[in-house]
Amino acid sequence: MVLRYFGHALFTITLDNGTVILTDPYNKFCRYPRRELKADIVTISHHHYDHDALEIVQGKPVVLDETGYYLPADGVTVTGVPTFHDNHTGARRGKNIVFSIAAEGLRIVHLGDLGHLPDDTQIEAIGRPDVLLIPVGGTFTLDAERAVRCVELLKPRVTVPMHYKTRFSEDMGIAPVSEFLQLMKACPEPVMECDISKQTIGELPKLLVMSIQE
Repeated sequence: MVLRYFGHALFTITLDNGTVILTDPYNKFCRYPRRELKADIVTISHHHYDHDALEIVQGKPVVLDETGYYLPADGVTVTGVPTFHDNHTGARRGKNIVFSIAAEGLRIVHLGDLGHLPDDTQIEAIGRPDVLLIPVGGTFTLDAERAVRCVELLKPRVTVPMHYKTRFSEDMGIAPVSEFLQLMKACPEPVMECDISKQTIGELPKLLVMSIQE
């Protein structure tokens, strides 16, 4: 599979058979480039405008925006785990869904706008990620310090930060990725895309920063 990052919480995961999984699409948001992307499966962690812009998705995708267990395509299973968008059981920003995606012998976990540390029940439901897509910018999600703690709890093989301040979102009140990297004691060179397989994932760095597709 090939992982690509489009900024904020938007990724595509392209499987070897051509199936495309897309996460949390945005449309007119900050100064990010306008997107038109094809996908077969779309996951939406919560219905805020910067995470559920289905109008940018071409084709007729299967849309997953509720908790539960799904078989949206051959060789793909998805589990939506209920969580919250804040650290106050949803009282401030509502609910959030963590999507645990299993395909090609790997588990990719997209935390959406997770705003709290997962409890034991949620950790068990999520499973151990091979690749963890984790928000680190704070304010609306986990901040750098709690993101590090979340990584310690979930024990992913590869961690990919998301939902942080970039040159496209300089006015957004969230922190840059550098705060998370400093706490993780790492400074990896950004990559434009990442080819991941069950056979080669052990060769990848434990922390991966992805450049934004333009």
